[in-house]
Amino acid sequence: MIIIKICTFTVISKDNMKSSVFFALFFGFSAIVNSQEISVSDEKKYLEDDRHKISLVGGISYVNNSFGLFYEGETFRLKPNDSFYTEFFLRYRWVDASISFAPKFVRINNDNDMKGKTKYFNLGFAFFISPKLRQYVNFNQVKGLYLEDTKRFFETVLNDEFTQELSDDFMQFLDAKYQSFTGDTSYLWFGKKENYRTYTNMTYKPLKNDFVLLTGLVYQYNLMKNTNRAKYQGLEINDTENGNSVTKDIRLTLRTGGGMQKIIGKNWYAIVEIYPQIHYGYLTDENYNEFNVGLNSYSRIGFDNGKWFFGGGAQLNWINSNNDNFYSTTNWLFRFGIGFRIKSPKFVDKQFDKIDQILK
Repeated sequence: MIIIKICTFTVISKDNMKSSVFFALFFGFSAIVNSQEISVSDEKKYLEDDRHKISLVGGISYVNNSFGLFYEGETFRLKPNDSFYTEFFLRYRWVDASISFAPKFVRINNDNDMKGKTKYFNLGFAFFISPKLRQYVNFNQVKGLYLEDTKRFFETVLNDEFTQELSDDFMQFLDAKYQSFTGDTSYLWFGKKENYRTYTNMTYKPLKNDFVLLTGLVYQYNLMKNTNRAKYQGLEINDTENGNSVTKDIRLTLRTGGGMQKIIGKNWYAIVEIYPQIHYGYLTDENYNEFNVGLNSYSRIGFDNGKWFFGGGAQLNWINSNNDNFYSTTNWLFRFGIGFRIKSPKFVDKQFDKIDQILK
């Protein structure tokens, strides 16, 4: 049976250069001038009015993920045949939800016959447990993968015999399913939840220059299922003796760092966050574990006039990795979205007022 050891990573060259760019952006915000911050009274009025508005965002994100396959002492890459996904965000008061998937109109590839079809789904919720404690929960699923290193895989299996005539076709894992259950608990050492919310997504309008300092614990439970069935050059390969294969791993990431928000002019803003992190991964079936260090960083530039808003950002979640490190994660994400705010119906306000009284 082929054993799948789960990881998500992207080849990144010139890591030091990329890290320096983020640090330069981070400290360079102090040089931006002509910012127009909101007064204290106007801030209170806006936050009260915002309680009676619903924020909606639609956008597109680009995520380049790979999953590690370990066989005969080498690491190979399983990849989804989609990188562009649609995202939708909904926020009303303390309800903060997101959903993303890959509909046909954002699929730009025409190579399903070669790499197979991929289905993607992601659902997330965020809320503050207390003024200093934020909780985020997420479910992610990717179904249908292909082996990017198919030719090298056969060269390893066949010991370089009879491999010169191999084509560039990919082995498809049609039923392979990756599922991830993630929680993220963050504590604000410095900053207020009203200000930090603008860092997390663009449904919140940035009102003033701001700095936050926090510590976060990210915990994941991941599964890779149904890797027993594969397809190569029209031939199906099944491992019926071992049944449906399931590989499980647990990951913990502790990170501490800060973020800066800068108001530019009247309606523009920029945000940068940098968090050094410590990572621990444990593969349950193999009783294998290891520690690592890394960096999580995020930046976004946007426009928000109170009613309409849009913006674009990039995120890097990097764990020090090499070919033998099956838990290391390097994840690039690019995102662009546009949204608007509408007045919430009165009956919705009344119901949430009752819930808010109970929660106090």
